[in-house]
Formats: sequence, structure tokens, C-alpha cells
Amino acid sequence: MNPFRRALVLLLLLFAPASAWATKDIHFFTLEVQPDGENMVVRAAPEPLIAFNLLKDDNYAINQNDFTAVLDNPLRQTAFLLRTLERNRGTIYDGKSDYLPVISYRFELAVRDVRGEIISDKNYKVILGLNKTAGEGVIVCDCLEEPITFPINQLSNPTTYREFLINTVMPFGKAGFPMPSQEEFLVDLYFRWPQVEVAKKDFNVFDLFPSLILWDRDLITKIKINLGSTYVHQKDNLINQTQDYQLKVYQQAIALYGKALEDLKKGASEAVPTLEDYVSVIPDDKKALKRLMESYLAVGMDDEAFSLISRFQPMFATIREGLSNQRDLAGKAESRRNRLMGRLGRFARNKQVKLKITSPEPNDLVTGTTDLTFSLAGNEAPVLVIECYLEEQRIARLTKPPYKVPFTVDGNFGKLSLRVSAYFEDETFSEDEIVVDTLRVDEEERVQLVPLHASVFNLRANGERELTKEDFVLKENKKVKEIAHFRKDTAPLRIAIILDTSISMFGDKLYRAMYAVKTFLSKLSPEDAVAIYTFDSKVLKMTDFTNEFDELVPRVMTLSPLGATRLYDAMLVANDALVGQNGTKVMIVVSDGDDSDSATTDIHVAGALRNSPVMVYPIILPGGVFPEPQEAAMFLESMARLTGSIYTRVRRVDNLDEKFDRIYQDFKSFYYIDYYSTEFNPNKRDLRLNLKKGGTRVRFRTLN
Repeated sequence: MNPFRRALVLLLLLFAPASAWATKDIHFFTLEVQPDGENMVVRAAPEPLIAFNLLKDDNYAINQNDFTAVLDNPLRQTAFLLRTLERNRGTIYDGKSDYLPVISYRFELAVRDVRGEIISDKNYKVILGLNKTAGEGVIVCDCLEEPITFPINQLSNPTTYREFLINTVMPFGKAGFPMPSQEEFLVDLYFRWPQVEVAKKDFNVFDLFPSLILWDRDLITKIKINLGSTYVHQKDNLINQTQDYQLKVYQQAIALYGKALEDLKKGASEAVPTLEDYVSVIPDDKKALKRLMESYLAVGMDDEAFSLISRFQPMFATIREGLSNQRDLAGKAESRRNRLMGRLGRFARNKQVKLKITSPEPNDLVTGTTDLTFSLAGNEAPVLVIECYLEEQRIARLTKPPYKVPFTVDGNFGKLSLRVSAYFEDETFSEDEIVVDTLRVDEEERVQLVPLHASVFNLRANGERELTKEDFVLKENKKVKEIAHFRKDTAPLRIAIILDTSISMFGDKLYRAMYAVKTFLSKLSPEDAVAIYTFDSKVLKMTDFTNEFDELVPRVMTLSPLGATRLYDAMLVANDALVGQNGTKVMIVVSDGDDSDSATTDIHVAGALRNSPVMVYPIILPGGVFPEPQEAAMFLESMARLTGSIYTRVRRVDNLDEKFDRIYQDFKSFYYIDYYSTEFNPNKRDLRLNLKKGGTRVRFRTLN
């Protein structure tokens, strides 16, 4: 267990008694920005994120440890401590001074540019303690003319606790700042882990037991805890603001899951739509996945259950009855498939599905054995069967990716047709057809067309000049091979960006990651599409694939660091989402730490990516006060090599946007290259692709 996780576990143990008394919710703070002439005013209000009773509810897959030291939980713990001390007031406070200081918090309310640099800020210290009057607590701050008092024994009342939160976090009520000249800016609120204001020796150890962790010098004391973030965009004298989008998505998801549990009491059919909606937002929740599987089975939706288990098989491997159900459902699906196969001629054409033969291209010259590859997207119903034809002779039947079929044209010459027909379980179909030129070859010279996907970023021989196949030399087992086909990859990009929002990402790392994503989005074309996921103690889908990049920016710019690190689960979820997309499929991973909480493993991720067209571009950030991510770094580097992409390890985050630009330039430097090989075993091909001028090696991935 790493030091931070150990600190969280200790926190949970020390503060366990508080759960029986304290208020019912964990809160974040919405920061409302209002113009005030040439200035602006910021107000803060607590908003419930999640109820504490859900942390202990077995129906929810929520780790209590991940919420022990985040958002307002330290304040809640302090409220419990004050109540404990009030019961022993006579032994710890002589009443001679106006108040007894107990705990202090240092807050930072800042206005920042979109890179996270402070434009203006307000730093202040708030002291909480016992007031001279029995039963009263006190809030003291240099910004106050008079201390604020509160009834200690009423802090369990939600209204009283809310007032306590507001007065503690922003005792001055509102904060004024000069209106920034920037069109876009951030406003956020952080605090440091609280400090004890009294001498430890002056207290009975039993009185202070719930707060002993405050003397801990572990990693918890070195981080800043986020309470709320707002992104502001000034346009046409209007202020548009987005507050805590990530936290609100999670808040809505928890409410949705609560509704699903209520719907389950009415029956599985009632719960299916709600569970589907929830799993689409938090796709790594094992308990929700299990309930959705069981609900599908209860209402006879066997195909949907089979598809769900197959998509998330590594997770279902850890779910009781998951894989056994998959085996049973596979048998039923085969029987149903056989029935539908007899009706293929009656299927209706589905114009919403995008089926396209990607290789060879129309009118390409092919000879010997060549790979037929195609892409499929937009089908809501599961694939029943895909049939591939050469001149109306069926050459293959497929039911799942990879969509690649070898075919041989020996003995043929002239023009031949290639056709792919995809049939779906909703009794619809889609197809694509091309014509190619063929050339007869001798039986002894049978060859296979081997496709490569290459990147030539920073390798162009003359500035921005586009390269041709004459610029390259390709060798197989040290023998030069003639390049048969060479073209620029102009397919639209489908990009899943997965961002680490574990608690170690606080500060510059998260600010620069958000800014880097923002600048990256501004470079993309309307034909491209992006989906964004965050991962901490859960994987959260922030957006579906979309090209409305301006709408994504406010959502990305208000992320909050909290929880553990589910790197492996996030990569599996993103890969599953990308496989169903049409275009060049890319996953960008931004993380600063090793996986600490996934249900799956690096072996599961490697197995999925080995058979996937997805290219993984990892960006590993420095650990800072936390240990350097050694395991994650080595694993992600190997995934970059496996998928033919580049790996970036960042030592300083101030130029993180440049790293994203490097990745973007790589996207624009993709080429498809293929050649004919007499070696049919891919494991026996030692391939080298170099530029003729200078001999620089070119990075590539074999697509077979």
C-alpha cells in the first residue's frame, strides 16, 4: 500500500466515530462570480455531493477511504472534534481568555488565467475553537472585526452546519477582485490540511483522539484540498460561468443510481433504462454492471447481457456468475443467430450504419494474397454476421473485430469486385463494394500484402513537404522490399482523452493538463470527434464523442482532484468506446501515478490493445510530493510501442501544451504503406522502415 493510501486508511479509522453524529452529506462549494463595475464579487455556497450513508451502503461501490480527506470532510471532522471538546470544556479551558483556539485552516481563493497562473488572490487563516460562553464555538479571522459564534451542539443540524461551513470557508461573506482583462479565467478555492493551535501536552489524549492525524507528517499534510472551481468566459459584456462540471456529473450519476435501485424494487424492466444511463456515465462500477446484467437476464434481453459481458469481460471476470453467464448466453446467442441466418435475404438496409472498405482502395493493383480491411460504425444493434465476397464468392464470415480478411487473386487478372455485407440482429444490413485491378502470379510466387501505419513527424526531408514512397526504404529480414502502395492518412480522428484526477494531481499538474487539453481541442477539425473521461476512484465519462469543442472547454476547465487512481479500468473503458468509432482511433492518457484501485490489471489492458486498432499516446507527469510512477511509466511506454505511437514523460508541466501539440502534429503525419511479402508468418518478419536521406528510422505499426 502506498503512503498516501495508508494515510487515508488511518484517517478513516481515526474518524470512524464521527459518522454516527455528523451531518449527512459531503459538500463542495459553488463559486458564483458577479460583475461589480470594473470589479467582480465572488460568493461561495456549499452544495451536497454525496450522502455519507451511501459510503457504507453495500448497494453502492464507493470506497469510504477516497472521501476521507477531500472536499469539506476535514471541516466535518473538525466540527465533531469541537463537540467532543465542548463536553470536556472544564478540563481544557479555564475561561480566562476570550476563546480557546483549537484548529486553524489556511484558505486560498484565487483568480487565475487558463494556465493556472494567479491573477489575484486572497489568502487567509481561519481559527476554530471554543468561545468563552459555554456551548458556543468561535470562528476567528483577521478579516473579521468581530469573531463569529455558533452553537456547537447543533452542528448536526443541516442548516446550522451549512452556516458553519459558509462562515468558516468565507467568513467575510464575499470577496472582491479586479475584473480580469482576460476573456477567460478561473476562480477556485483550496485549503491546506488543518493545523492544531493548542499544545498537544495540554490535552487529554482521549479528547484529541479523533484529531491525532492532524499531527501526522505523511503526504496528507503536503497537498492542497479543492473545494470548488469555476470557469468564466467574458463575451459581449456578459459573463458565462461553468461551475464544478465534473463534480456535478458525478452528483447526477449518484442520484441516477439511487433511482435505479428504487426502480429495481418495481421490477427489472423498470430499472434497465436507468441502469443503462448510469453505466454509460460510470462504466467501471462493478455492482451496477452486475445489476444491469441480471436485469437484462430477468427480462429476456439475453443478447444485451451477452454484449455487456463481452465488452467488459475483464471486469466480469471478477463478478460472481459473470463468465458463467457469458458461456450460457453464448450458446443461446448461437441458436438465435442460426435462426436469423435463415432470414438474411429479408433484412432491410440500414442507412445509419457506416461501413467502408479501407484497404485496398478502389482500382488498386493487387496480386497474390492481400488483406481486405474495413471499418464499421453507427450500428446500435449487435453484429449478427459480416460476409466478405470476391466476385460473389464468399471468402470469409466474421462476427467481431479485427475486421481484416486475407484473399488471394492468383489465377485471376483484370478487374474484380470486393464486397462486404454486415448483418445486424435487428434484422437490418449495410454493405460496401469496390473494384480492384488484379494481376496473375505463379503459384510458387504467392505473396501477401502487408499494411503498415507509419508516422513521419519531424522526419520530413524538406520542411513541410509531403513525402512520397520514393523517400523511404523498407526492409524485411534485411532485404529491400518495394513499396506497393503509399498514401497520406486523411481519415477523421476519433480521440478519447482520459485524465487522471486523483488527489495527487492537485496544483500545477491539473491546471496545465486542463489548459493543454483546451489548446489541443482548438486545433482539431470539424470532422474529428473527442470523448473525455476522468479517472480517480472511479471512471467518469465527461462527454460522448463530439466535435462541439467549444462546449467541451468549460467542462474540462473545472476538474477537481480527489480519490485513488483507476488507470487500467479507464484505459479499458476508453478502448471499448473507441473500437465502435469510425476513423483513426486514438487514446491520450494523462497521469501522474501508478494504478492503485482498478478492478482489472495491466495484463487485461495489454490483451485488449494488442487486438485493437487504437493507438495509445501516454503522457506521464512528475510525481511531485508523491512517489514517481514507475510501474505506470513502464507499462504505458510498452503500450505506446505496442500500438505504434509515442510516449512522453514530462519533468516540468509548464510546457505540457507543447507535448499535446507534439501529439497533434504526429496525428497529421500518418501514412499508410504496404508491400508484398512471401513470409506469411508475421512473427518471422523483421521489418525496418527508414528515410533514404539520412537513414532515420520511421516509427510504424503493422496492421496484421
